[in-house]
Amino acid sequence: MKKFAAALSLAVLAGAAGASTITFQTGAGFESGLANSAAYQTDVSALVGAPTALASFDNINFSLSNSALEATVSFYVTAPTTFKFRAGVDFGGGGTMVLDGTGLDTHGNDMWWAGSYSDSSQYFAGSATLSAGAHTLSLYGFEGCCSGNMQAQYSTDFGDSYTSFSNTDSLPAVPEAQSFAMLLAGLGMVGALARRRSNKQA
Repeated sequence: MKKFAAALSLAVLAGAAGASTITFQTGAGFESGLANSAAYQTDVSALVGAPTALASFDNINFSLSNSALEATVSFYVTAPTTFKFRAGVDFGGGGTMVLDGTGLDTHGNDMWWAGSYSDSSQYFAGSATLSAGAHTLSLYGFEGCCSGNMQAQYSTDFGDSYTSFSNTDSLPAVPEAQSFAMLLAGLGMVGALARRRSNKQA
């Protein structure tokens, strides 16, 4: 029975392997100086195509030219945690960073972080205390020509250190429905075996 329980645990963990899930979408079009986060979200979403998976959001060049970009990171939090986020971007038309559907930071100016977080007008930043569960961090923006590298990072130690989002970062994977189903089925089998064993001993 102990061997069965151990095997079940390994199977559930395997089903939830990985960490943050990252996708990006691009499309033709350029706008700048939009009024607020909602405007960037609406206008970018109307232009971009199907999502493409991304392994790491660390110094990635999306090769944008007169283009809209939407990038989304999905991650999971096991207990209430205070997060700090930052994203170095090249958005000539400005853009917005959105956490769970709510704008966290928006700039309508020409943004180019050039690999440095020294000028707050050139990158996105924000913080929030997140409850346990699934969350999403999204970037929306426009680039006119010749985009440079971009990255998105998080910190759980109040900004002392940052980690780039990736499918190997330290955040737990978003649990999949099949993992929960497997866990419930396994627990049911463990309970049934325990009852059988108890009945035999009686």
